[in-house]
Amino acid sequence: MSPKTLEKRESKIEIRDKKLRDEILDLRKKHKRYGGDRIYPQLKASRNRVFKVLRKYDMQLNRKCLKPFKPEDKGNLASRVPNLLENLKVISPNTVWASDFTYLRYEKSFFYVATFIDIFSRKIVGFNISDKHDTELILKAFYLAVTKEKTVPSIVHSDQGSEYRSEKFTSVLKYHQISQSMSPKGCPWRNGFQESYYRGFKEDLGDISYCNSLGEIVSRIRETINYYNTERMHTALKASPEQFLAAYYQQTA
Repeated sequence: MSPKTLEKRESKIEIRDKKLRDEILDLRKKHKRYGGDRIYPQLKASRNRVFKVLRKYDMQLNRKCLKPFKPEDKGNLASRVPNLLENLKVISPNTVWASDFTYLRYEKSFFYVATFIDIFSRKIVGFNISDKHDTELILKAFYLAVTKEKTVPSIVHSDQGSEYRSEKFTSVLKYHQISQSMSPKGCPWRNGFQESYYRGFKEDLGDISYCNSLGEIVSRIRETINYYNTERMHTALKASPEQFLAAYYQQTA
């Protein structure tokens, strides 16, 4: 192959790569934190090409996953509550919910966001925001989920945090005849549905230090959760949770 032919071929590749780069940038105007696994189905491009262009133009995302340290849980004996999700295949909505909470720092204070996620659809069915990480933080998120979904799950899964081991929370589960499931102590990744969610949640929420008030932060949190439920493609579902549920109900109607 002559140098001229090679140069011409490289030029065509460069044009194609720049075109894909521009398409990715355009997609990220709306979906700012989309990585390669969400981009390639949307643009109907091959996975290898998308990742190659992301590397070529230094467009990869840096992802961090931070788990809050809870000193009050240190030294607690392992709970005897089993992990009911091991080897369990969830085949319908609202049969298993997982819960966890994360923290956000604003100025000199911390506040906490608790969520319940439906394992089948990955939809956030309930959430709550508070300046305290106590049982009430979790319970209010749970009751919001029950009110919105008009049902209770068969199983609620969580880590072994003191909030989930409290008598108040466990009694509520017993009252509703809900089986409690917990990840083994020291293995928070066994609650991977929530771990994965909070990583994306913080990326989509962005820097809240520029907010003028707590009310503005609460509004942004609501918008971020709504965006996740209705628009953000979940890589395991190849759709947003609401889109996935709509397709499920259409097929089962």
